[in-house]
Amino acid sequence: MGFDLYGINPIIKEGTKKPKPIEYSNSSEEDRDEYFKAVDEFESTNKGVYFRNNVWWWRRLADYIMEHTKCVDKDDFDKWHENGGHEVDEETAIQIANQLEHLIKTGHAERHAEKVKKEKEEAKKHNSKVEKILDELKAQVAKATGKDVEKLAPADYPDEYHKKWWELIDQKDYRDSYPFEIENVKEFIEFAKNSGGFKIC
Repeated sequence: MGFDLYGINPIIKEGTKKPKPIEYSNSSEEDRDEYFKAVDEFESTNKGVYFRNNVWWWRRLADYIMEHTKCVDKDDFDKWHENGGHEVDEETAIQIANQLEHLIKTGHAERHAEKVKKEKEEAKKHNSKVEKILDELKAQVAKATGKDVEKLAPADYPDEYHKKWWELIDQKDYRDSYPFEIENVKEFIEFAKNSGGFKIC
């Protein structure tokens, strides 16, 4: 799962043109490769056309924008975490970009990145301990059932072990899966500046 952001009225450099879509089912692999290569080149040249993050990267970036740029209305917070096509107008997009640049310039973004890095390391250590207990639980299930536990889904564990499995899963700290890096912020800034407003899909 990911988040695709599309510029509403992106700045297009003179001499560049969006590739004409091809009929995917009636095209050769070579034609498809050539088409996607042309699309990538168009988007990399025209920064406001498209921006994408997978769900792990987007959650942290969106939260940082909402919490620290003060450009997003609180009523819209949930929409930034949905693939519903929420629109951000051009003025707001530029304000967000400007605020993010300021946060980078003042060192705020870098401090935030370091904070996230430490959180991820702590979460990773915690989850490593949980994983060891889960492995011990697998061994108990294997002994109790006489089955190859690697081929046995947790949903098929005996009730007492299934309950324990859920208890352990609930103890996991998923902060280790959500990164935040300055380079990603900078790429978003370029997109927002040149997007003419954008949709979150």
